[in-house]
Amino acid sequence: MPSTTALSIVTPAETKYEGEADIVVAPGSAGDLAALVNHAPLLTTLRIGVLRATVRRVQSGEGKPAVSRISYAVNGGFMEVLARKVVVLTDVALSAGEVDVDQAAADLKRGEEALSQKRGQDDRAERDAVAWASARLEVAKERP
Repeated sequence: MPSTTALSIVTPAETKYEGEADIVVAPGSAGDLAALVNHAPLLTTLRIGVLRATVRRVQSGEGKPAVSRISYAVNGGFMEVLARKVVVLTDVALSAGEVDVDQAAADLKRGEEALSQKRGQDDRAERDAVAWASARLEVAKERP
């Protein structure tokens, strides 16, 4: 019986990751959720946050796969979980190397200032801006 599930992370521009994963942890709209091999089928929406997975990659010349963690800042989307497959569809998925830390920090500061001025009055755009900047900074911290 397989111990991994096939994982695909897809944006409109490209496939960001395709391979085998031990576990996928995603920012579901109703809270974080994890998917393992043989998970019950589900389809869910994703909120802005960080998608993480423990993946297996076969090193060239070696038969044994190396286990590592991957993380992507995702700007919402959808996740389909099947018994042996997880597909994430999102408009944007940024790895640690793709994050401009200075820009994300500036966006976070600007978003927090705008949010403090709204004081709860139709502040969804500001909350989303803060969440997106925070997710990018969190992923950037995981740079090797």
